[in-house]
Parts: sequence; C-alpha cells; structure tokens
Amino acid sequence: MLIAFGIMNIYSVEPEKGIRQLVFFGLSFILIIGLISFSSTTANFFEVYSPFIYLGSIALLIGVLIFGREINGAKAWFSFGALSFQPAEVAKLATGLLLANFISSPSIEIKSRRTIVTAFAIIAIPVALILLQPDLGSVLVFSAFIIALYRAGFSAWYIFIPVIGGALFLLSISYPAYYVLTALGFLTTVICLFVIAFTYKRNLLKNLMGVQLGLVVFFLILMGLLSFFPEMGAIEDETARQYAEPTVLAFNVYFYSAIGLLLALLSAISVSYFILRDNSDSPYKMFSPEFGSNRTYEVAILSTVIFMLISGISLFSSKIYTELPKHQQERIMVLFEGEKKYRDTSGYNLLYSKTAIGSGDFLGKGYLQGTVKMGKFVPEQSTDYIFCTVGEEWGFVGSSLLVIFYGLFILRIYYLAENQRSPFSRFFGYSVASIFLIHYFINIAMVMGLFPTVGIPLPFFSYGGSSLWAFITLVTIFLILNYKDRQSLI
Repeated sequence: MLIAFGIMNIYSVEPEKGIRQLVFFGLSFILIIGLISFSSTTANFFEVYSPFIYLGSIALLIGVLIFGREINGAKAWFSFGALSFQPAEVAKLATGLLLANFISSPSIEIKSRRTIVTAFAIIAIPVALILLQPDLGSVLVFSAFIIALYRAGFSAWYIFIPVIGGALFLLSISYPAYYVLTALGFLTTVICLFVIAFTYKRNLLKNLMGVQLGLVVFFLILMGLLSFFPEMGAIEDETARQYAEPTVLAFNVYFYSAIGLLLALLSAISVSYFILRDNSDSPYKMFSPEFGSNRTYEVAILSTVIFMLISGISLFSSKIYTELPKHQQERIMVLFEGEKKYRDTSGYNLLYSKTAIGSGDFLGKGYLQGTVKMGKFVPEQSTDYIFCTVGEEWGFVGSSLLVIFYGLFILRIYYLAENQRSPFSRFFGYSVASIFLIHYFINIAMVMGLFPTVGIPLPFFSYGGSSLWAFITLVTIFLILNYKDRQSLI
C-alpha cells in the first residue's frame, strides 16, 4: 500500500519517473524470488554469509570513492548509463546482518568491553567510508543500530551519545562554546544537588558524589582553558550568531563556573562527611585497603573523562563548522534563523516545501492538482521532498494517515522482531525497524523544517531504484527469517 501510494505521488510530480518507479517495483519481484531461492539452500543462509556480504559492501564503498559519480556534492553513486546505484544502501543491510551474526554468537558476553568495541567497530568502518563521500544523511541512518544494540543488552546511554553529540554541536555553533559548557556543568551540578537532597540510597549517593568530584575538575579545567585559550571555540566575526564580547564572556564563565565549582565541592564534602563518613567508600579512608575498589572515585574518573570529551566536541564545533561547504553551513543555520533569511540559497527548498504543505489545508487540493508542484518550485520534489506533495494534494488528512500507517508498519516489524526465538532474527528485525524509523522521522522532520536538510529518502516513497530495492530487500530478508523462525522446532 505504501509503495503504491508512493508511486502515485512520484507520478504526480514527474509522470516519467512514476512509470520508471513502477518498473523498478516490478523488477523487485525478481529480487524477492532470488532472495527466497538463495535462502532455501541453507537453513541459516544470511547468518552464514553475513561476513562476505559485509566485506562486499566495504569493497563497494571503497570502489565508489575511486570510480563513483559525484551528484549534489557527494561521490556516492555508481552510474550505468541512465541507472545509478548507491553502495551505502547495501552497507546498511550488510552491517545489520554482520552485527546480528556477532551479537547472536553463543560465546559473546554482551556487556564486555571487547563486545562493545567490536560492535561499534563494525558500524564505524562503513560510516568512515561514507563520511569520505561525504553523505551525512546515510551516516545518520547508521545510528539506528544503536537502538538494536540497546535491545540486545547495551546500556541506554549509547542511544543518547549521538543525540547529545549532535545537540552539543548545534548549540556550540549558535552560542559561545564556553557558555554552552558552563551552562551544562552548572545545570548538572544543580540536578545532582537536588537528587542528593531527596534520596537515601547509599549507592546512588556514592555515584552522585563521584559526579560532583568530576565536576570540580571540569570547572577548574574550563576556567584554565579560558585563561590560556580564550579564542578557542569562538568565531571572531562580530556579526556571527555566537559572537560574544571577550570581557563579558570571561566574566560570565568565571562567575558561574566558580559558583558551580563551589556547589559541587560543598555537596561532595557534605555527602562524604554526613552520610558516608563511617563507610568504606568515604574519601576520608582514601588510603585504606578499600580505596582500590572505591566506587566514588571510579565514577569521578569516568565523569571527568566524559566531561573532557564533551568539552572537546563543543570547543572544536566551530572549527568543524567553518570547514563545511557554505551550503551545508546555511542548512544548519536555517534551523535556527528560519528559511526566509536564506530564501535565495539553502532555505529555498524548505520555504516552498512548507508553502506546499500549508496550502493543502485540511483535505488537500486533489490528486494531480498541486499548484506549487505544477510550478516546480520545490527541487528534488520526487526524491527527498516527496512528502510536501502529499501535504499539498492530500492535505492534513492524507498526511496524517500516511504518518499513522508508517508508524503502524514500523511497530509491526518491532512486534515481530520481539517475538523471534532466534537472537539473530530478533536483532536483525530490530535493525530493520530502526532503519525505517530513522529514515521516516528525519525525512518528514526535514521537509517540515524541524531538522536540517540532509539527503535522506522517505522509504517506499522517494524516487530511486536502488533505494526502493534496498528497503524491499530489508523487509524480504526479515520476513524470510521470520518464516524460518516460526517453522523451527527449537
């Protein structure tokens, strides 16, 4: 149903592409029959051959950097006449299969450092090669595997790592990095202080005390960096959004850092003196035999390392931002400053996309009746911006139904994945659902101006043979695994 509706909307924008997409869909049945045939040769075909599929995808990613064709600033496609092929689509599938193979191995201890490092290395290799293209949209999709790893037993913190990193980057190119870090440290100190005041759990108090000690080190280093490297993380252009007067910046950072340091130190001492004084974890007994296993100091060291990593991301964000091409800088700024300021450059697509969606009103203008679409005001309307066609021609009702059915489709995959008896099938199912979720969320948010513009298609909707076949392959393999899992007696 989703594919049929997608082809209808592509046809509405560009009839010849709609017909071509219908042909791609017809050819996909050959792909489906091929996958079923291959999988019938061995009981666990995809599990056995996942390392070879992964290595093949890596070879393709290397090959596209050498022999690929550059489209829209990214060398990410192989071209064969009128047809093009994007290896990153194969890499998503291959990474999901190899991760499922690795995580489902009986000898794996899911929370061991070796398992964590290996799992993230499997993800990092294709991500690094895709960054060289560069194709930021495809890189973002690889964060989907973190959701699957969480279901497999990884800490929930790994889900927040890319979110926190992205948020820090965006904040640090919009406001002075030293302000961002001071605010983050001060807020963390206050939150810890409130939790300490209202909890009686000794283990939690030990951990919070360690965080506060880490914050003391963090504030000291922050003030030291500002003293010796005041220009770090700053853009000296007085018209820039993140510019701050050096004297005002220094006063604010020193003042609030000093208060934060004092609060963190006093709360740590208070916990130590009033609650943990007669406990082996008390810092008063730091020279005792128990010190080597002192939980507070372990958390303090870990907190310090984390705060230093956060500082590095924030302070170097402006440098990374200035190295980006101008159009990518503008795409990020559109999120903060609105598309009207960049209406002649990077805000043009978004401006007319929102115009098209808004003009659809409640029931839409009717199929093939979109005036913004007819005027071809929105570039890439048959690919990344296809959702604005739905908004214009099918209105709020049609857009809402599409969002609901997409949500139900993704939830159904999660439901089936959760009910798999095979760890391999369960992990791969979660990977498939999460890949669809990331594509679905980012694409629709991007078209409505809730996320920076990146090249990421809407599954089953955006025009493109390699994209359509990649998503059909993901679903087909999971349905094959689901069928075999139900037939299994174990």
